[in-house]
Amino acid sequence: MGKLFSVISVLLLVSVSCLRQEPSGRDTIDYVKSIAENADLQENRLLASFSRLPSGGDVAIIGSGASCWQLGRYFKDCDMFDNVRGMRRADDLADFAGETFSLLCDAACAPYGKYVKENGGDALREASVRMSLAALSSKCSVSVYDLEGNCAKTPAKMIILADPWLLRYGKFDIDTLFTLTSCKVPVISPQGLMMDAVFSGEKKYFNIGILCDSSYVDKGIYRSIFEAKAKEHGIVGARFFESAIDKNAGNLIGSFLDSYIESGRTDALDAILVDDWSLDMKVLQKNLQDIRDFNKEESMLYGKYINPVFLLAGSSDLTMAACYEKLRELSIFTHRIALPQLKSYTVSARPAGAETPFLLIPNDNV
Repeated sequence: MGKLFSVISVLLLVSVSCLRQEPSGRDTIDYVKSIAENADLQENRLLASFSRLPSGGDVAIIGSGASCWQLGRYFKDCDMFDNVRGMRRADDLADFAGETFSLLCDAACAPYGKYVKENGGDALREASVRMSLAALSSKCSVSVYDLEGNCAKTPAKMIILADPWLLRYGKFDIDTLFTLTSCKVPVISPQGLMMDAVFSGEKKYFNIGILCDSSYVDKGIYRSIFEAKAKEHGIVGARFFESAIDKNAGNLIGSFLDSYIESGRTDALDAILVDDWSLDMKVLQKNLQDIRDFNKEESMLYGKYINPVFLLAGSSDLTMAACYEKLRELSIFTHRIALPQLKSYTVSARPAGAETPFLLIPNDNV
């Protein structure tokens, strides 16, 4: 039986995705250019102040409210590492002890598919950059009537883009702006990590399945990300299939493969990427083992649709590992003796007559 590549085998590989990619050929938006070209602008000065990272900063998670809370709770409960040695081994201690996760729940632009359709992709690109600047700011607004920002907040030392739309319409411009202004804050995309898991290593995976939440199926966002990443890595002929699953199914991987078979596809998959944080990757690994076990019925039903060399990777585990390793690498863990904390803010739509495109308001004050 061929070797099964699990998510563990790619964690070190994809951790490089925590680093920003240098701009290469693609043009950034005018808003980014205007900030980068004017050192006197408040935004430029803010970014330049992050040439060194504060260990006391928050980890900011940007996206729709549902996405932010899902990721925040996952971080809060995460125990994948030995906190003393940094090895991948649970130690019954919270991996992100002492850290505060600021959830920037976007009520101004989300749902993003609708926003892009109505306003265009460049509008979301600019909004993504502005939200990243809000994450770095030490100010927010007391209420929708506070246009000056009279409430203090902790700046971010790391930014996570929780939604695939923000990878497609935002990360490149955020990376470009941060690079041009010497801002060292890492920007991480769970979906970017996931794609790099199949495209960045020596082994290339050409027939990819993506298991995602039903709200994203057939919206075109994963296909767009997939095709862009394949092009970026020089992969020609890569194929793609996306589907949600019946979460009550006895075998969740089997449920995904049922949809794959029903679509008319017959070629074996090289990888399944999981971008549904409500699913337990340990359960999915067990489901896959059952399919590879010739003593079980699942092997007869689904075995031929799984290649002998196969990757099962989840954006949840990849993101936890990448963030943990980056915080250690940069020595910016807070080292406070406390459980991980969640703070939430609402990215509120612009009030009538206000110059700012949105306000960031602590949810306690909403």
